[in-house]
Amino acid sequence: MKIFYTSSEKDKKFGVSKVVNVLIKKLLENKIDVKFSNSFVDFLKFKPDIVHIHGCWQLHLFFIFIFCKLMSIYIIISPHGMIDPFSFSQKKFKKQIAWWLYQKFIFDNSNLIITNSILEKKNLQNAINKKLNIKVISHGIVTVKNYKFFKIKRKHLNFLFFSRLHHSKNLHNLINIWNTSTFYKKYNLDIYGNIVDLDYFKKIMKLIKNKKNIKYKGFLTSNIQNKLAKYDVFLHPSQSENFGLVILEALSSGLFPIINKNLDWKIIQKKGFGILIDFNHAQLKKSILMIEKNKKKLKSIIFRKKQLSFVKENYNWDKIMNEYLYAYLHSKN
Repeated sequence: MKIFYTSSEKDKKFGVSKVVNVLIKKLLENKIDVKFSNSFVDFLKFKPDIVHIHGCWQLHLFFIFIFCKLMSIYIIISPHGMIDPFSFSQKKFKKQIAWWLYQKFIFDNSNLIITNSILEKKNLQNAINKKLNIKVISHGIVTVKNYKFFKIKRKHLNFLFFSRLHHSKNLHNLINIWNTSTFYKKYNLDIYGNIVDLDYFKKIMKLIKNKKNIKYKGFLTSNIQNKLAKYDVFLHPSQSENFGLVILEALSSGLFPIINKNLDWKIIQKKGFGILIDFNHAQLKKSILMIEKNKKKLKSIIFRKKQLSFVKENYNWDKIMNEYLYAYLHSKN
């Protein structure tokens, strides 16, 4: 069995590519012949049995799709949240044209669609408005083996925002909340993230200019778990996520997440590992006061180990890789 991966993204360190790279590594460990490329020439040379398209909108994905149909190659597509309502609304006119010219056709005629959450599946079903072969497989993360938590003695909570710097992540709203109340003056908010929208990044830098307690710290590509463990609370005001890998990375590092209630992470609140809120001053302040009140428990080594165990048990890549492998091996059935 030969599997060819192609993606809508050029960046090989973040987003879709980050997920694909880990998945390919796991498949190679299981002796599966797999190749990841956006080159049409590579596709023809590789002669795959299965093509797995990751992402939407790019024309090269459509051309590969057409050749797959002509060559009777099994086609799987993972939209990675790009059809979710908020994402679809960005550059809506161009996407509407692409949708009716070719993107809807790809979904309608793929052999299998893999979404990363039940919410994403529902959003896609609403967009397509017909019954399709959809399987839900979550993302996962790689955690440090035998990771050890250390006792935290900080007087004040340290807050973290960690995600792509794009306006869909709603960082500007979080900063405005932080800037408009004296309540937040004693708390530091550090921002990490790769810049995917330069104009938005400039807007963010203007908002935090001369602010002593809000800093942009660059982006993280390695040793993430140890670096995140320096913080206490992870703030995720994002308006749209098909999954949210950063939430898992924060949990595995012992942070307590405060997440936008629109996201599909009720399991975190149910387990007591985080909370979902409307991101406004009143709700955020209430959440922070609750964390302060329960800080001894929430920052204890026992509690943080429970968070890490939850991630390992439910979102480890070996388990997730087996779900993908099952889908590939049964592709002809």
